[in-house]
Amino acid sequence: MASIAVITLVALVYVHQQVELVKLSYTIETKEKKLKDVLDRKDRLTYNINNLQAPARLEKVLLSKNIDVGFPGKNNVVKVARLPYHGVDERLRSSGIDKKFNMFGIADFLSPRAEAQTKER
Repeated sequence: MASIAVITLVALVYVHQQVELVKLSYTIETKEKKLKDVLDRKDRLTYNINNLQAPARLEKVLLSKNIDVGFPGKNNVVKVARLPYHGVDERLRSSGIDKKFNMFGIADFLSPRAEAQTKER
């Protein structure tokens, strides 16, 4: 009876670990898709910013609207202080996936955990 109980317990732990692996792979896939979407959007926005700030384009727009541009006076310049950078913003760190209660969490030491690595661009 004891050996059947031990074999059943080991089988349940193994199945739990496999289910956790599948959940983790889905989570990784979802996060990679989000990252790809964010990087694509960043590239589009960077292109738009560079295009909007291009001197030739600005010159054409100003000439087409007959806008006369001159140097600003001392009273027309506003200086803005930069805030120091304190690392990653917490809003970016949160993934929206909360840690749920794990009944078999005590058996997590039986299987190795994989850590995600980023690709350098």
